[in-house]
Amino acid sequence: MKSLILASALLLSFSSYAHDEGHGPKLSDSGKQGGIVSPVISANEASKGAKANLLYKAELVRSEDGTVRVYFYDKDMKPLDLSKLEKSAKGYLEFKKNKKWTKNEFALSQADGAFTAKVPKSPSKPFNIDVVVKEGDKELLSAFDNLD
Repeated sequence: MKSLILASALLLSFSSYAHDEGHGPKLSDSGKQGGIVSPVISANEASKGAKANLLYKAELVRSEDGTVRVYFYDKDMKPLDLSKLEKSAKGYLEFKKNKKWTKNEFALSQADGAFTAKVPKSPSKPFNIDVVVKEGDKELLSAFDNLD
């Protein structure tokens, strides 16, 4: 019985490392718009996982009709001046298909203090939404993982 419990605990611990262990440091902030908050890092630091440098924070708010809004904040959760960022961003809906990760790209645009898009419905759950936006010549990444 003890070996069964130990084996189960070990298997569960491996699942916590799915999807590259996340992108950026762990956050405990609550969303100001009722969404989920994720770190914003330099896209070229994505492979660093939790050791990537936190630049900003982003909040993803989803509507039932598939519309998403991504709000950007500074490290203290104060709204970021979006004029620093390009007017459009790229989004990626990631899901598993035949045990492999598949990405569907979609475009986001600035509207009413957020980046907004209509996201295609994911054929499987859980899924991830990654958002890439440029600040000058630097690409910023915010990853929202294990969504359902």
